[in-house]
Amino acid sequence: MEMFKGMDFKVISFSLLIILSSSASAGVVNVWGERFNLGIIDNFYDGLSGHSSDIITGNLDTNDLTNVDLLWAVQPANDYTLAELNAMSDYLGQGGRIAFMGEHGSYAPAENNRINTALSFLGVEMGIVNNVFDGGWHTATRSGGQILDHDLTAGVDTYEYAAFAPLVNLTGNAEALMLGLDLNSVMMGFDIVGSGSVFLITDQNVWDRVGNVGNNDNAIMFENLLTADTGAPKPVPEPASLALLGFGLIGLSFIRRRKPL
Repeated sequence: MEMFKGMDFKVISFSLLIILSSSASAGVVNVWGERFNLGIIDNFYDGLSGHSSDIITGNLDTNDLTNVDLLWAVQPANDYTLAELNAMSDYLGQGGRIAFMGEHGSYAPAENNRINTALSFLGVEMGIVNNVFDGGWHTATRSGGQILDHDLTAGVDTYEYAAFAPLVNLTGNAEALMLGLDLNSVMMGFDIVGSGSVFLITDQNVWDRVGNVGNNDNAIMFENLLTADTGAPKPVPEPASLALLGFGLIGLSFIRRRKPL
């Protein structure tokens, strides 16, 4: 305890708060799926300051998601297993975020159907219809009414996309984040599931020019999925975590009471 001699408790507490805040701002992403080049998503998050990303392989239930903040589940080539669906459910229960990415209905209908199965299993109140809306390249704008106001779309005034499968049956907590050209069809949705969150996108072309910040705010949108406040309730800490916090507070109390030699 020699290093704490003469240090005020408030100074120690403030320093600890800074350390914890800095740690909390760092995000960890896992990318999992098929058909799409997962390296595009992985490299994007690895390139963001303070964040990191890994591509995971094999069955989802064989991967440790304990410290993962955002899981991208991309265009599944095969049906999700029951163990994988349960792993997603457990992950959401820990406060995790899942971003499902499908494609328009003429390109990846089977993948969309598999995502729908997962959404239903997880209790997500939205789904995908295998149609095609807004073929060709478009730029959605906030001023034009396509980008809706939400913490998850903060700073996103333009969003480049090219054809999507519309989302339907948004009920309960489910919300639309972006609309198609008709200002009615939903191309990006979000739902709170327990302590976790689920995002749903049905257009892989949104990643094609994500780094072209002069023409779109797609990069801001995808970082928001990792860092923005979703409004989901915080998960209840495990007993071991509460005990660790208690020991930490006791330690700080001891430092405060100890008189300098």
